[in-house]
Amino acid sequence: MLYELNNHSVDFPTDTPQLGKDSKLILWFQGQVLMNGYDIAWSLAELDDEFEDLEFVALLDGKPYFTANLPAKPEGAVLKALRDLAYVSETAFMLCARARNLLDWYRQHRFCGQCGQTTERIKGEPATSCSKCRLRFYPRISPCVIVVITRGDEMLLAQGYRHRDKGWYGAVAGFIETGESAEQAVIREVREEVGVDVGNIQYMNSQAWPFPNQLMLGFTAEYLAGEIQPQPGEIEDARWFNINDLPSYPPGTTIAGWLIRQYQLSRQSE
Repeated sequence: MLYELNNHSVDFPTDTPQLGKDSKLILWFQGQVLMNGYDIAWSLAELDDEFEDLEFVALLDGKPYFTANLPAKPEGAVLKALRDLAYVSETAFMLCARARNLLDWYRQHRFCGQCGQTTERIKGEPATSCSKCRLRFYPRISPCVIVVITRGDEMLLAQGYRHRDKGWYGAVAGFIETGESAEQAVIREVREEVGVDVGNIQYMNSQAWPFPNQLMLGFTAEYLAGEIQPQPGEIEDARWFNINDLPSYPPGTTIAGWLIRQYQLSRQSE
């Protein structure tokens, strides 16, 4: 289901725990997760190297998780791309996504974007500040919409250029522009990417998607009018599919796959 995280307690306390023998570490080497066998987490006793840019991530079921870059790959460790974790475990994916974003944010905000002065860390929250400008800088989150377009027992699914090799068809998605509501972004993105008009827009669910820092807001929307016209350079193919004859689509651990499956189940149960 989306999310298995509902089975866990995840907390972001303002009093950051100290790194200790009970702590778990999510480690990175050259932008990839260092897997400890089938686990993303390491203990201090298993490591000899010094950490770079150590950050607190979260409390998972009361256990503190930290993250850091390593200058060398530990013996026996296996590198895994962050995107691949989305298809394995939602809990591991969330923790690693937050860890990666925190490390990237701190690396990118060592200096004030307005005056260039070195920023300082703020105790108790993931933020830096500029003492001169009195500005605060938090990890960036970019809101996006993702929508399954419906017409009775059919869904309009699109295949992006990036998914051609996998053969997947999925939901239409795009960033929310400055000044737009999420619903306005749904209407605009659908019209831009597949050329049709939609209405009866219904919010369904959300998922953090760290490529690099999106928050995906999931919707369904009913087809109103228009002929399918895939956007050149973005959409390889788009077409209507019956709920009982769907193409390959992303797994249910992703918001795209979850939206598709939920609509299919809702129609089949009627």
